[in-house]
Amino acid sequence: MNLHWNRRKCFCLLAAAAILTTLAVVLHAAQKPVCKKLAEGTPAEARLTILEGERPGPALFVVGGVHGDETAGWTAADRLAKEARILSGALYIVSPANAWGAAHNNRLTAENRDLNRLFPGRLDGDASEQLAAELFAEIEQAAPEVVFDLHESLPKRANRDDLGSSIIFDSIDGIEDLVLGMLLETQSGSLCSGPFTCYTGAPIGSINRVVNDALGLRVLTVETFRGDDLEKRVQDHLDLIHYTLRYYDME
Repeated sequence: MNLHWNRRKCFCLLAAAAILTTLAVVLHAAQKPVCKKLAEGTPAEARLTILEGERPGPALFVVGGVHGDETAGWTAADRLAKEARILSGALYIVSPANAWGAAHNNRLTAENRDLNRLFPGRLDGDASEQLAAELFAEIEQAAPEVVFDLHESLPKRANRDDLGSSIIFDSIDGIEDLVLGMLLETQSGSLCSGPFTCYTGAPIGSINRVVNDALGLRVLTVETFRGDDLEKRVQDHLDLIHYTLRYYDME
């Protein structure tokens, strides 16, 4: 009799645990992101999505589509905003950062400006400069461990670097292990569709250079090679971001 009762009690406890686990997963999956607009009401208006975990933790900031015609970057960031499930900390996603350029397959903004040469921006400037200023302020407030700036590279031509699949940074002080591990795993074939190389030095006025120099925050500009299939490029961006989320125990 006692054995039968203990079995029933054990079964009930296991069933209750399973229900609670399932409920927690469903509730977590149903969490709605926080969304806000940058440069609202201007031709440069962009969307910021914030996904917050249930536990405290670090922040990660992803910017896709600063250059609107670099489709894989903002496609990956858009997909991340819809599919990521953050357990701790917060994931910030601006995509496409150059929404007008993305809609018109154009590198530049509606004002014919290169957004990635306008940081830290000006709130009293044109729409592109206002967007740069508001995005810069959001990054400063979030104080993320890493900012991902998602781009695409073109085949080599005269007077232009052949970046291929690469990670560009001004400094990796404090995130050396993350970047080294990431690069080694791409070289070994366990991460991304192929090996990534790295370069230092970002252009004046770029999100990479300015956020690093002015805020002391680390920025990784990811270039995927536009000669590859789009889905491969998108997945490479996502693989590097998810690697970083796992590194910081955020998912």
